[in-house]
Amino acid sequence: MALKISYGNGSLGNVTEVTSTINSYAKVTAVNSTSITIDTANKLDGGVGFSVGEKILLHVSASVSGDKVFLGNYLLANITAVNGDILTLDEDPTACITSDNLAKYYVQAITVAQYQNLTLGEGTTITPPIYSTMNYYGGIVALMCSDTLTFDGGHISLADKGIPPASKSLRPETHNDVASDTETYSGWENSDTRIHFMLNSGDGAAFIVAKKMICHEDSRIGNVATYGCQFFRGASNSVTYGETKPENVTNVGGSTIFIAAETIENFGHKMLAKYRASGSTKGQGICRCYIASETKLRNDEGLYAYDCISNPARISKMNIKNFGNGSFGDGTDITTQLNNYATITAVDGMKISYKSKTTTGLAQITSGALVMIHFNHKDSNNVTDAGRFILANVLADNGTTLTLDAMPPAISPDNYAAQIVSIPQFNNFTLAKENSATATFDGAQGGICAIAVKNNCDLSGGKLNVCTRGGGTAYGREGLAFIGNAQDSDKLPIGHGNGSVFILANNLIMNDKTVLGAYSRSTTTNFGYVGENGGSGAKAYDAGTNKGGYGSNGKAGPGRYQGTHMMIVANTISGFSVYALRTGGSYAGTSTLPYTSAAGKGYGGGYNGGGHYTSSNTTYGGGSSGWAFIYCNNVVDQDTDGTIRAN
Repeated sequence: MALKISYGNGSLGNVTEVTSTINSYAKVTAVNSTSITIDTANKLDGGVGFSVGEKILLHVSASVSGDKVFLGNYLLANITAVNGDILTLDEDPTACITSDNLAKYYVQAITVAQYQNLTLGEGTTITPPIYSTMNYYGGIVALMCSDTLTFDGGHISLADKGIPPASKSLRPETHNDVASDTETYSGWENSDTRIHFMLNSGDGAAFIVAKKMICHEDSRIGNVATYGCQFFRGASNSVTYGETKPENVTNVGGSTIFIAAETIENFGHKMLAKYRASGSTKGQGICRCYIASETKLRNDEGLYAYDCISNPARISKMNIKNFGNGSFGDGTDITTQLNNYATITAVDGMKISYKSKTTTGLAQITSGALVMIHFNHKDSNNVTDAGRFILANVLADNGTTLTLDAMPPAISPDNYAAQIVSIPQFNNFTLAKENSATATFDGAQGGICAIAVKNNCDLSGGKLNVCTRGGGTAYGREGLAFIGNAQDSDKLPIGHGNGSVFILANNLIMNDKTVLGAYSRSTTTNFGYVGENGGSGAKAYDAGTNKGGYGSNGKAGPGRYQGTHMMIVANTISGFSVYALRTGGSYAGTSTLPYTSAAGKGYGGGYNGGGHYTSSNTTYGGGSSGWAFIYCNNVVDQDTDGTIRAN
């Protein structure tokens, strides 16, 4: 379902005092492609009315029969005409809920309060009405600010405003809820809110859009009586930065929060109080928060920050124009080194001076080659452009200088490890074996496995393994402060320990035996899977039943693998499996690069390291995980049992 968001028309002007209820609500009784019918006899007028020119949030809030295919779907639309109970809209309501499925759900229409500027000062609290099991509406706050939403000690209170726990059958568990309803997980599933804006049984939901949002340390969104943590994993498993987690709270039955704001100032993790008081009446449904912003945020929710509003073509920054020219023909089960490397000494427009060019790999750095111009961090002082790269074709090579057809980023090799990576351009590429021949990053060059495939790239059963191929200076919690944000979606850093993977393919074919990233040949579980915990957390198991905990040492220093970073750009991905993406960090067991130990196990999420399980049941901190960004137009036959979605 495509999401169209604006900042609103600002029709309510500048407001500093608001009543507790700012929206109006009505049950939807019928839908077609141009209009909806609402129950006007029982609607609630709590703010902006259902009139021409107003915007509504159409929301599938509850399920009558346990069906959950459409649960949480939502749509923003403007009212263009009103004829009694019928509201004509400028968007197709059946994109949210089809007419033949409406009887299985309770759907509500909520008018959106559209301010120019809104200030919530101390003593001001916006509160939705509790969800009505008689009229089937309520529980949701919806507002927009064409300019600025300012929190100045005021709140949006959602506690106990969702579907009452006594009626939690109206909120059946989704797949992610079932997998996570142990109160252990909260983080990775936040991304689902971009598509499914769930109203839980317990607390309510907030839909907030503003050009700019200013936060305040005393303001709360959700459960005003408690507060949020940066990395909250449940009542018994929390990671914080010198903060004590809120006690007696749970992930179950808490608030759903959606925020879209181009700029966010003074953000503090305590503001997102999406958690719910523990107890027998906790309700149902995992609390979630999704933030769409161009501002980098140091928080679980910030790991998913993506600008739903302007949706800039970030891929253009990487100069990716096609899937390669196929000049290398068809490649099958190539297990030798695929790439060559050279260290950049100077960048002068489209001319690149280099040294230390390797030739042992398949693709040579020469005239006519496709290359990646790549910049990695040298230390924790220059990390803004860590992983920045572009693709370019080589027009000429005189042995010390390349002339390119594209302008590289204006980044100084004095501050970053700048290198050239040659990329083989296959017509078709098939790999059912393991390729682990990528050169180790030595602090200047290497560490990247990159391929371009004009047609089919079949990695069914194949392994592009860059375990131990990273190196150089560590970063993580004490280095790159914002790893994993969508603002990093045009970057491919090389971590401390494991290398990086870049795949450009028209049609990428995978299966449950495909492995991309860090794979230990001694055991298949050491480096885990992407997505179960944190922005790019890893899930892995030790030989017994215990899992590694969240590492006490969050940075990837000596003795710790940092997880693989990878980027996939494809027209179609067939057989996508989340379990192929091995990005987890781990404990290395040695302090000398390249690491040879494969001891790491446990979770490696976001900034915080993966755990290392030992026979004494002691958990040691591992390296911070890497991340995976996937750009594709179509996903076919994906593994629906995976824990994240490629969308």
